[in-house]
Amino acid sequence: MSEAPTRPRGRPARNDRPVGETREAILAAALDVFSRRGFEGASLRDIAAAAGLEHSLVRYHFTDKAGLWRAAMTHLIALMDAHMLEGWRTARTLPAVDRFAMMVTTYVRYCARHPEHARIMVHETMGDSDRVTWIAEHIIAPQHRNLSRMLETLMDQGHIPRSPVRPLIYILSAAAQAPFTLAGEVRAAYGVDTASEAEITAHTQALLGLVLR
Repeated sequence: MSEAPTRPRGRPARNDRPVGETREAILAAALDVFSRRGFEGASLRDIAAAAGLEHSLVRYHFTDKAGLWRAAMTHLIALMDAHMLEGWRTARTLPAVDRFAMMVTTYVRYCARHPEHARIMVHETMGDSDRVTWIAEHIIAPQHRNLSRMLETLMDQGHIPRSPVRPLIYILSAAAQAPFTLAGEVRAAYGVDTASEAEITAHTQALLGLVLR
C-alpha cells in the first residue's frame, strides 16, 4: 500500500482562509484560551482547536507559545488603544472632569467587550515571570503615567478627594473590570448578563458616582 503524500517540511497545513484572517483567528483564540487557562495551562493545540485550524498553522505563523503570547497581547493593546481613542477624540477639548468621565465610560465598555484582558492579567501577575515584566513595560507603565496626570489635575480642581495616586489607580481599574471579569459569578448570583447595555451603563454610572464629588 502506498503512503499518503506528505507536505514539505516547514510548510503549513492547507487553509482556505486569507493569511490576515487566519492570524486574526489564531490571536482571538489565543486570548480566549490564555484568559481561561493561563499561559502554563494553555497549549498550541488547544489554541489551534479553538481557532478551527490545524496545529501546524499556529506554529507556522507564531513559532512557539511564548511568541504567540506576545503577539496576542500586542494585538490586545492595539484593540484597547483603538477603543479608547474613540472616547478621547470626543473629549479632548472638554474640561478635565468631563475627560475623566468619558475615559471611565469608554474603559468600562472596553472591559465589557474584552473581559479576557483582565483575566489574563490576573493569571500572569499572580506570579513573577518575564511576561509580568513585559506587561509592566508595555501596558501598565504607559497607562498609569497618563492616568496619574489626570488624577492629579482632578485632585487639584477638587473633583476627587486628595489621596495617593497609585492605590487609587488600582482601585479604579479593579472596579471597572470586576463585574465583567466575574461575569459567571454575577450571572449565577443575580441572574443578569453583565455584557448587556443596561448593565454596562449602570456600572459606569455607579463607578463615576462613587469617585466624583
